[in-house]
Amino acid sequence: MGTPGNKPELNQRGGTRIPCEVPVTLTSLNPREPFSERCVIILANLHGCAVRSPLPIRIGTKVRLEGLHATREVAAHVVNCISLGKFEHVWLLGLALEEAGNVWGLETVPKDWNEDESKRANWIEEYRRAEKKRKQA
Repeated sequence: MGTPGNKPELNQRGGTRIPCEVPVTLTSLNPREPFSERCVIILANLHGCAVRSPLPIRIGTKVRLEGLHATREVAAHVVNCISLGKFEHVWLLGLALEEAGNVWGLETVPKDWNEDESKRANWIEEYRRAEKKRKQA
């Protein structure tokens, strides 16, 4: 289970970012670029995370995050890959979730995460109603 750090950072793109240390296995969904590596999520919000990785991973690569306490499979794609130093052999990956949500196992979350989840649930309900109406027409 992840533990939040002490200084969340507000970010309008995906809500407050929470420092954490959540171990995860990152596995490629691309059969042409196979890998499966133990990594650590160090920053998370509802739309993605920052991951410490022992390997650089090409931007755009689709990955699965394994070992989370999510009730669904968690897929993401790499949006950034930064070397943390010439001799470090560690990279910082930015991952964007394919489906937003609190999949990190963080129990205490910022208020804006709950608001965002509520807005998302309302949007999904409105979409389903509109689809049902469209099919009935």
